Amino acid sequence: MKKHILIALVVAAAALGCMQKPPLVTNDTVPTNPAERMAIAVEYVAVPTAIVYSRADVTSPQAGSYGLTEAVSILEKKGEWVLVRTYDGMGWIKQADLVDGATADKMDTTTPRFYTAPKGVSYRGRGEILFQARVNTDGRVVDVKTIKNTTGSTAIADLNAQALQEATFYPMVDKGARKTFVYEHHVYY
Repeated sequence: MKKHILIALVVAAAALGCMQKPPLVTNDTVPTNPAERMAIAVEYVAVPTAIVYSRADVTSPQAGSYGLTEAVSILEKKGEWVLVRTYDGMGWIKQADLVDGATADKMDTTTPRFYTAPKGVSYRGRGEILFQARVNTDGRVVDVKTIKNTTGSTAIADLNAQALQEATFYPMVDKGARKTFVYEHHVYY
C-alpha cells in the first residue's frame, strides 16, 4: 500500500513539474497585440489627413490615414513620432499632426480655411477676379468657375483658377460629419 502511495506522489509531482508556468508579467512587458495594449493618451488629428506609416519614417509604406478631428489612441511616443492603434493593427503618425482634446475643441471646422493656399500669380495690370470653387469632403478643390474678371485677361484668370484648383482646404466638419462646400475666392490686382 505504501508503495502505491509513493508511486502516486511521484506521478503527481512529475505532472506538476511538467505543467507550463504562466509567463512572468512585469511593468516593462509590452503586449504585441495592439488590442491588448493600453493607450497612454487620446489625441485628435489637426491636419486634413494624418498619414499612418508602418515605421516611424516617412519613406516607409503607408498603413492608413486619419482625417481632421478624428480621435487617435496613442500607444507609445518616440521623438517626433507616436505609435497609434489602427483598425487592423498599429502604425506611426507624426506628433505634429495631432493635438490634445482642449485644442481640438477650439478648432473651427465650420469655416473654410486653406491648408495649402493658392500660389500667387503675378500680373502688372489692374482688376479683380472672382472665383467660385467647389470643395469635396477631403478639402480638395474639384471645380473652379470664374464669376467675374475685370482684368481684361482670360490668361491671368486661367492661371489663378489653376492655382486655386491646386490649393487644399481643411475639411469642413459639422456635427461630426464632413461636408462639401462652395468657396468664393477674390484676387485683386
